[in-house]
Amino acid sequence: MSKKIIVITGPTGVGKTAVSLEIAKYLKSEIINCDASQFYRYLDIGTAKLKIEDQCNIPHHMIGFLNPLQPYSIKEFQQDARKLIEQIDIPILVGGSGLYINAVIYNYLLEASAHLHEDDETQTNQELYAQLQEMDKDLAEKTHPNNRRRVIRYLQIAREKISYQKDPKLLYDVLFICLERNREELYERINMRCEQMFHDGWIRECIEIQDMGYNLSAIKEIGYHEIGLYLDNKSSLQDTIFLIQQKTRHYAKRQLTWFRNKMDCQFIDISTTPLLNILSLVDDFLSTN
Repeated sequence: MSKKIIVITGPTGVGKTAVSLEIAKYLKSEIINCDASQFYRYLDIGTAKLKIEDQCNIPHHMIGFLNPLQPYSIKEFQQDARKLIEQIDIPILVGGSGLYINAVIYNYLLEASAHLHEDDETQTNQELYAQLQEMDKDLAEKTHPNNRRRVIRYLQIAREKISYQKDPKLLYDVLFICLERNREELYERINMRCEQMFHDGWIRECIEIQDMGYNLSAIKEIGYHEIGLYLDNKSSLQDTIFLIQQKTRHYAKRQLTWFRNKMDCQFIDISTTPLLNILSLVDDFLSTN
């Protein structure tokens, strides 16, 4: 019988953290972070990283264990996360990095022929480069985001390394929940959270990261490059906030497209579904053989 695991995913800002904490408390279980942006130390406010005092004494894994810009492949994450899964009774995987989640829970073919995706030609240079950074940070560091031809070529190479089988198989018995909200509500939450991040000291965090010797423009997580431009007097604060909000909304939209096309999720509208219903779903899942 396959090991049972619970996956909580959804777009940025939807409310994954609150739901996952309630499930973990209910099950007295542990959380494995699957949000790639939260792997890195010092990127706390801008990645909405949960403070230790807010973790409700629930063990959290795979958070803040890398230095900014430190290479860490999806294959490494796959191996590390699977080890944790075997150590935890009912592990709860939480995060919005769909590629990382699928790499862990499905069998994976690591060699496949390269191919040009249909949407490669319709995406902006920044969007293509963001994909490359998510798939293979080492390759991304070898080229400039505006070198479109090379970025696309490196994406092909990355897809050779990491590719799904035509009929991927789950390695675990998975309760796969994708949280969602009405789009207007989600976007409003994203906008408000961004403003709160600035109120909480995001600019100060960026200055401290710069003082450590890191180049904010080299950090792929949304907002750090933009705040770097602001600190260099190349953008106003109002324009910086607006741009970060816009990029985050676009990212949430891409996430939802990924979840619908690449993941076999149960979609739950968190704005209309009581927590008790979600816990009941968990109980039903755990009670089945």
